[in-house]
Amino acid sequence: MSKMKWSLAVLLTSSVALSACGGSTPVKNEAVPDPGKPAEKPSEKPAAKQEVSFLYALAGANGEVVQGLAKKFNESQDKYTVKPTFVPPDQRMEKIFTQIAAGSPPDLFTAGPPDIAALRGSKGLMSIDELTKDKAKKIKADQFYESLRPVIMKDEKMWGVPLSAGVAALYYNEDLFKQAGLTKAPETWEEVIEYAKKLTDPSKNQWGLLLPTKEVLFTNNQWSAFLWQNGGDYFTPDMKQATFNSPKGVEALQLWVDLVQKHKVAPLQQMDENLITQTFATGKVGMFIGFPLWITQSKEFPFVTKTAQLPKREKAATYLGGWYLTVPSEAQNKDGAYEFIQFLLQPENSAAWNIGMGSLPTQPATLQTKEYQEFVAKTPLVEPFSKSLNEAIAPPPTENYSKVGTTISKAIVKALYGKATPQQALDEAAQEANKLLQK
Repeated sequence: MSKMKWSLAVLLTSSVALSACGGSTPVKNEAVPDPGKPAEKPSEKPAAKQEVSFLYALAGANGEVVQGLAKKFNESQDKYTVKPTFVPPDQRMEKIFTQIAAGSPPDLFTAGPPDIAALRGSKGLMSIDELTKDKAKKIKADQFYESLRPVIMKDEKMWGVPLSAGVAALYYNEDLFKQAGLTKAPETWEEVIEYAKKLTDPSKNQWGLLLPTKEVLFTNNQWSAFLWQNGGDYFTPDMKQATFNSPKGVEALQLWVDLVQKHKVAPLQQMDENLITQTFATGKVGMFIGFPLWITQSKEFPFVTKTAQLPKREKAATYLGGWYLTVPSEAQNKDGAYEFIQFLLQPENSAAWNIGMGSLPTQPATLQTKEYQEFVAKTPLVEPFSKSLNEAIAPPPTENYSKVGTTISKAIVKALYGKATPQQALDEAAQEANKLLQK
C-alpha cells in the first residue's frame, strides 16, 4: 500500500465578465475592500486520512471485534484510517511471505509465536524498538507478563506486541462427571486415565476424552504440554538437536497411545480443534483440552461446562499461544501502525479485545480494568486459564518450528493409529527435525 497523498488546498479566484452586448450595458460596481478589516482566508479542504493496512487472522465473532475496534480508532482521530483485511489462519504465513517477497506487505498483521520466530530481523519484521525510537511513548517488554517475553524478545530486541494470550486448559462436562461420581477435575496423568474410564460408555457412544488426531500443527501444540509436564523438551538449549524423542517424550506419547489403543477411552477418528468442540457440544464426551476462546461457545452447550488447569506430571505446564501485533520492515505507514498499536494497548481497548474474543490479557493494566474484572466475575471459567499463565511455555523460538511441529504431529498420528511405536515414530520425526534445524 502506498501512502495516501495529502490534498492540496484549492484557492478559488473570481473574475468579473464584462458584457459587450449593445455596448451600453453598465458595469456593476465592485465592493471596495475595507483596509481596516483583515482579509478572509480561503477555505481549505481537510487533508485526506492516511491508510493503514491491517492483515488479521481471526475469524467469525473474533473478526467482528477487530473490525469494531478499527472503526472506533478511525472515528477517534482524523489522521489515519485502518483498513482490516481477513486472511484464514492456515493461510496467513503464505500470504505474508508472498507480500513481503513482492515488497508490498501490510503495515500491521497478527502473528502467532512461531510466525515471529520465522520473520523477525532481516527476514521481514521491524523491531518494536526501531518502530518507537523517535516516539515520545515507548512500548517496553516489561509492560507485559513475564511468561510472554520469550516469544517477543530476541537479541535484546522486541519483535512483537502481545495483545492476547491463549493457554491450554481442561474443559469438562460436569453433568457426566456427577453421573460418574466424580467431584473434581483430574490432577495427575493417572487420574486422567481413571476418570476417562469412568466416563466412557460404549453403549451410549460416550467417550472419556477427545484428543486431536490430524496431521496438523494443532495436534503437536496440544501434545507439547504433556512433553513439558513430563520434564521433556523439543530441542537442546542451542536449538541444534531434537530431544523430543527422549524417554520423557516417548512416555508422553505412550500416554496418548494408551488412552486410544489400550484403555479405549478416546475415539480414533480424524479430530481437529473444530471437530473436537463440535463433538464435545453433543454432551457425549467427558473432557477435552482447549483454549479460552471456547468459553463463550460453551455457554450454549446443553449441559454445565467447567474448566480446570491441566493435570501435572513432574511439573505443571501448558502451551502458550496468543496473538501478537507485528510491523513488517517494508511497511509503508509505520507511523500509522504505531498509533493503532498504542490505541489497542490502552487498557479499555485491550479489555474489549480480550473480552470479545474470550482470550487473556497480556498486561496487568488490562486485567485491572473494571470491564475485565466484571467479565471475570460473570465468567468463572476464565480463572483456570488465568492461573495457567504462570506455568505456560511458549513454543521454541526457531523459524522452523511450524515445520518441525507438523512433522511431530504426523509422528503422533502414526503412533495413535498403531503404524509405529511411540519410540519409532518420534525417532523418525527427530531425524527430519534435525535436518530442518540445520537450515
